[in-house]
Amino acid sequence: MRIDTNTPHVEDGWTQAFLLELRLRGVDGRRIGSALAEVEAHCAESGESARSAFGDPEAYAADLAPAPAPAPPDLARDVATSVLGLAGMLLTLAAIGAWSSGTEVELTTGFLAVSALVVLGTVLIVRLAEPLLRAVVKHWWVAVVGGGAPIALFVAVLVTWRQTVVSAPVLPSLVAGLALLAVHTAVTLHGPDLADPVVGPEGAGGTGTMREGTLSRGLDRIGPWLFPVLTAVMAIPLLLL
Repeated sequence: MRIDTNTPHVEDGWTQAFLLELRLRGVDGRRIGSALAEVEAHCAESGESARSAFGDPEAYAADLAPAPAPAPPDLARDVATSVLGLAGMLLTLAAIGAWSSGTEVELTTGFLAVSALVVLGTVLIVRLAEPLLRAVVKHWWVAVVGGGAPIALFVAVLVTWRQTVVSAPVLPSLVAGLALLAVHTAVTLHGPDLADPVVGPEGAGGTGTMREGTLSRGLDRIGPWLFPVLTAVMAIPLLLL
């Protein structure tokens, strides 16, 4: 994926690595935009490549921002909110499935194991956020394996461990699931605006300003509604069975 920062004289790969490293070090969007504008101005005037003039992009970013910033305190809140949405989605789907089949909602050993794995996974993601992000950006297959392996594991656990631990009536379970989804959405919508766009300095004619793609804008808008939308889509086949 190409990152458009209106820096035509800077190599795309150098720009991406430089921007990512500054982001990981907690540098704000305006400082990143100014740094990119300076690199662009030098390369345009001198004719040099960014790598020849400034060296390795990660090393140059480290010189500009020597110490990586600590993880933002809102990260744990965001992860907890996501877990809340996931729990609401799973409970709602379980209730719809039970209603469709005329049975009670059954919490199995597999369901509880998957819930524990989700919590463990979110803790690991929080603790290893920086190296994981670096790996995903540098190696596309890490994202594929990281996204597919947990799903395969969850399905295997759910299918294998099917012993019922506790049963619950459909209506209370459905209400509880929908309530969790509502709380997740409300918290997400009313949470702080963490957007920090990369913006170049005034008078630079847009140099250093990262253009936001249609996909990125769409994901930002659907973000708070992601779990309710997924729940609705996944509930359709359950209702049709």
